[in-house]
Amino acid sequence: MKYLLALLIATLPFAGAEAQNCRVDTTTRKCIFVPKSQQRPPDFTVGDVFPVYEHSMLLDIDSYGLKPVDGPWRYYKSGPDIYRVAVDGYKVLEVIRTARRR
Repeated sequence: MKYLLALLIATLPFAGAEAQNCRVDTTTRKCIFVPKSQQRPPDFTVGDVFPVYEHSMLLDIDSYGLKPVDGPWRYYKSGPDIYRVAVDGYKVLEVIRTARRR
């Protein structure tokens, strides 16, 4: 039992690093490993002001499997990523890298 616990603790630092390379398939909810050579940082990060007048607001959120809008924020798309953006101030609240159109 102690050996198993020690092994689990020893692998914890690596779990976070590997999870960063993971994209979740919206239909199966399984992790798809993305090699470093194919990774690219998002165009915007949380806290950035999103240029809402340069991008279209997502209206077909069901086709991406996204949660319904239930507050003062909207979904926008830039490149392959979707951003949850506040209505006041247009600040990025969340970067959604896992959504794929169904």
